[in-house]
Amino acid sequence: MAIRFEFNGVRYNNVVDLSKALPPMTSVLIGWYDGAEILCANAAGLCYDTKIEYDFDGENYFLHGRGVKILKHCIESKHNTVLEHGTATFLKKVPIFVARQDLRARIASFDERSLRFCRADDGSLEYYIPDYLSEKRIKQLYARNEMDKAHFLEQMRNDWISWHEKAKEMYSHYADSELLEMLDRERVRETVRALLPLGISTVYLDTRNLWSWIHHAEKRLCLRAQKEIREIRQQEINQLKEVFPSIFKYVDKPCFTRGGCQEAIPCGKIKLDSNKQAITSSIEVNENS
Repeated sequence: MAIRFEFNGVRYNNVVDLSKALPPMTSVLIGWYDGAEILCANAAGLCYDTKIEYDFDGENYFLHGRGVKILKHCIESKHNTVLEHGTATFLKKVPIFVARQDLRARIASFDERSLRFCRADDGSLEYYIPDYLSEKRIKQLYARNEMDKAHFLEQMRNDWISWHEKAKEMYSHYADSELLEMLDRERVRETVRALLPLGISTVYLDTRNLWSWIHHAEKRLCLRAQKEIREIRQQEINQLKEVFPSIFKYVDKPCFTRGGCQEAIPCGKIKLDSNKQAITSSIEVNENS
């Protein structure tokens, strides 16, 4: 099992220190089954009575030849069980409304930082601000003389920040109040978490087998998925492609991997032919459009 507690080129001794360094809306690959592609290819090889070739340089495994071809065949034919022999673990810091999407994963193991023991006054409670409320975007609107839109978004940004800061203040006050001694301190701390908005970031480990990562990612890479959820899935797939290139090479938006758009109402951002087959390269799609 390979383990790497690293972000932006900086290594950390543990996941607690790493989690504090992560900005909201970040998912980092911290652990994976090294050599999983070899194992998955051999699982397929066992099914088809095929001997798999690979190299090992004393540090890294390298799959080639029949191994690469048999994995591609299994992925295309939906022989997904062979991919369940490899695993990967991500450390995530995302808003609660994004984290909820992970509950829809078919197979996953989670361990989440408990808000029963967090304190707002140590900076551990962060919250998400969407890109359309960024100061940069609002300044651009003012510069283009789009005053009504700029004023509206500026007020919305101020309300957004004020609401979250007030919630953090109340949470910290009631979780730390000395008056808890005359109540059930544990009980109050368990329930006072309900004061926090869904934009507050939560931190957790998410471990899945490789098929589960592909299954969930392809669904949420669809351009009809919420932007924040899609962004996290893309972060994860980009990192998985680095360590498992043969397995994740072909993971993309579902209209490219499932023989066309599966949605009743297409996103309109990817050109489709008469059979709803994607004919525009996904690389050409503007994710911010």
